Amino acid sequence: MNTAQIFKPRPSHGWVWLVLVAVLLLVLTVVPTLLRARQAPWPIVVLNVGIGLGIALSMLALALWFPTMRYELDDRTLTLRYGPLLHYRIPLERIQVVRRRDLSISLWSSLRFPGLALFTVPYSDVGQVKMCATAAADRILLVETDDAKYGLTPADEEAFVAALLARMGE
Repeated sequence: MNTAQIFKPRPSHGWVWLVLVAVLLLVLTVVPTLLRARQAPWPIVVLNVGIGLGIALSMLALALWFPTMRYELDDRTLTLRYGPLLHYRIPLERIQVVRRRDLSISLWSSLRFPGLALFTVPYSDVGQVKMCATAAADRILLVETDDAKYGLTPADEEAFVAALLARMGE
């Protein structure tokens, strides 16, 4: 029997940062470009508006998918999901260590805001971590395999870890 358990992440307002960045980008790039459109060469206008709208719409899409973040645990796999973009599948037999820790954020850019960290994020103390979490650094549950580290923030961490260890046979 392969019944999956679904765990939600800790509550967060991380989606607000995505919306704020999108609006700020529109206000600072797209609107001024359109207001000066008659004075600028049309390729510059199209390029500025296209890039600004593209990034802003991407941020808004990520904000819309925020409620889809979840951690699925079945008999063989732990799957971290965020909308249609992020889907990490971790075979249970490859998991070596599960531990909670605070991470030290490096200065390198990545997709992380207060209350949200997605995709691969560089940390100065543990290196690259594939994140699907509602926190960027505090109380991150690290799941380590032989070749990758994954960061998550289950709302009921105790129940999640107990279920994970039970399915791993520990």
